[in-house]
This record gives sequence, C-alpha cells and structure tokens, in this order.
Amino acid sequence: MLPTTELNLRYKNQFFKFEKPMLVRLMNSFAKKRIFSVFLALCSVLLLNAQSSYELKTVVIDAGHGGKDPGAIGITGVKEKDVALEVSLKLGEKIKATYPNVKVIYTRSTDVFIGLADRAKVANKAGADLFISIHANSAENKTAKGTESWVLGLHKSEAALEVAKRENASILMEEDYEAKYQDFDPRDPDSYIGLTLRQNAFLEQSLHLAKNIQDEFTIDLKRYNRGVKQAGFMVLYQTTMPSVLVELGFLSNSEDEKFMASKEGKEHLAHSMFNAFVNYKSQIERVNMSMEGGNSSKDNTTKKEEVTVGQATNSNQSDSVQFRVQIATSGTLLETVPQNFKGLKNIIVEKDGKYYKYFIGNFYTFAETEEQKKLAVDRGYTTAFIVAYKNGKRITVSEALNGL
Repeated sequence: MLPTTELNLRYKNQFFKFEKPMLVRLMNSFAKKRIFSVFLALCSVLLLNAQSSYELKTVVIDAGHGGKDPGAIGITGVKEKDVALEVSLKLGEKIKATYPNVKVIYTRSTDVFIGLADRAKVANKAGADLFISIHANSAENKTAKGTESWVLGLHKSEAALEVAKRENASILMEEDYEAKYQDFDPRDPDSYIGLTLRQNAFLEQSLHLAKNIQDEFTIDLKRYNRGVKQAGFMVLYQTTMPSVLVELGFLSNSEDEKFMASKEGKEHLAHSMFNAFVNYKSQIERVNMSMEGGNSSKDNTTKKEEVTVGQATNSNQSDSVQFRVQIATSGTLLETVPQNFKGLKNIIVEKDGKYYKYFIGNFYTFAETEEQKKLAVDRGYTTAFIVAYKNGKRITVSEALNGL
C-alpha cells in the first residue's frame, strides 16, 4: 500500500461568505468554466486511453516564469525564472540518463516567456503521465523559509491564496488574457471559487508525488518542510494528469536564496526531486502491475489468486465492467469480516506473491464505487483508490468509464 498521507482532504469552504446576489453573479461568471471543466475531463479520458496503462512513459517538467516574467527576485537579485530553469534541466537530465525509455519534455529550455495555458497544453498534447512545475517562493516576512509542494485545490489560508495569486499573476503578462482565461482575474479572491469546480481526477497521485518530494527535501537535504498544500494554481487547473507545483525555497530569505543560487544547491534540489520521481514511478507501476496480475520481479513466477470473496459476482453481469476500492496491502491474511476492516463490508482479498490486497467490491456503477471509496477514507483508509475489471481482467478506470 502506498504511504499514508496525513493530509485531511476533506475541507470546507469557510473562507468566503457572500450574499445571494454575489453568489448568482459568481455562478454566472463561472458557467463557461464548468463547461470547460467537462471538456478537460473528457480529454483526460481520451489521453489515458491513448497511452500505456501501467507504465510511466512521459513526464513534462515546467520551469516557472521566464523571459519578461522574472518571477520572484531575491535579496541579492537572484531571479526565480533562472533557478527554476536550471533545476528543471538538471532534473530532466537525471531522468533521461536513468530511464532512457521515459520521454522528458520541457515547457521551456531557455529564458523565454510562456503563458500558463500554453504550458498545460504542452503536457496535454503529449499525453503526459506526469507534470512537475518548478518555482521559487517569496514573502514579505524575511524569516519565512523552506520547501513546499502544491496540488490543485481550494486554499485553506490567506497565505496559500497569496502564493497562488503570485504565481497566477503571470497571466496578466499574456496578450488577450481575459479572453484566454474566461475572465479569470488572478488578483480577485472570488475568482478562485471557480477553480474548485474543476474536479481533479488525479488528486491522490498528485498528493503522493508531492509527499515524496517533500520527504526527499527533508530527509536528504535537511531543508525546512512546509508541507504539502492545496491552492488554485491555473497551470495545474488546466493539466489532465497528476500534477505538482514545487516551491524550492524562499528567495526573500537570505539563507534559502544563497542555497538556491549556488551550483551545489541546484544540484542537490534536482537530485532530491529525481529520487522522489524514482520512488513515485516505482510505487505507481508496482501497484498497477500487481493489480493487473503482472509481476515486477525477474522470475515472473508470482501467482495471483482470489483467496476470499465477501460478495459474490453476479453471473448475469460477468461480462460487465466491475469496480472495486482497494483499501490495503498486507503480508498477513485477515478474515474478511467487518470487525477487521473498521466496519467495512463486502471485503475481497487477493493474494499477489507474498502480499494480500484487500478491496471493497464488486460494484457496477462508478457513482456507487465513489461512495464506497469516500466511506473507506472516512474510516481511516486515506490512500484508498478505485480499480476496474472487465471479464476478470484489470483495466484502467478511464477505460472502464469510456466503455460504460
């Protein structure tokens, strides 16, 4: 099972209180965004179907800012755009050297200005499996320091909102930005409500990569860990794959700026992010292969078998798409009774090599499966995720939804 994140993903929108007329105005303002969100979701399904289901083949590395947009500027004049570009290129080279079969694409490899929407388009057009956007932070408080990684979501503090507003301000340097971003104003807090209409189908994977990155920064580099956070970053909003925005440190802090400006510091930052990528790739592919019945070991002798079924499959629906919720992996075989799984019912266990994988299932509608996943998360299985089968063979969830 993937490492358990301590993030509480169930949050409430308690930072905006407005009267009914304003609500109506906002709903009208974001009507186009809802349509656009549906379009992006459909694109996501098509892109997933076009690429390998179980192998990370393409990663897009996005160096923030560039050209006429310097981003944050440090105490001694170090520019965010320069730090981001150098670390991005170093990270890409490390990935290419170790994984020749992984295609690395840069949104920019030189000091040029690229719009936020165009950065996302690069990743979407390539059918990328992963999007990593690299930045450096800044704050009025010169003592603020450390690294933090962001995924798409609603900010839970004014500080988080300010980070998103600063990074999204690049929009204002683009021509016809009002038409391109459907009247989104990065300076207006109300605009960020609209971003929550975008359902991030890849939130769990994004959080997992973000946590890996933060762990590497903390354990390997001993950098101050500001954690994994959520906010409305436009560049993440428009991507259709697991996506993370990484803040390498604070250029407004003399210690952080010195580290990021140094050749050694950039090398260490890129190396830590590379280690996080290696861990993420290994973990994601290992989980997918075991779910399909493959084997990551060389001898290919692992045999998967269903040990206990808590809910029998309806023979009349044997040819239908079936969904399950994977909740745990263990080296111990447990009796599939509710008291062993925090009261959850309909538990299925499969043996894969020396491990046992536990699921809730089977279900024949995605909506019902999502409800079961939510219940599992509420019960403490915070890394639970949905898997799909057809005719007894593991398929991707996007393939399942596309075939319904």
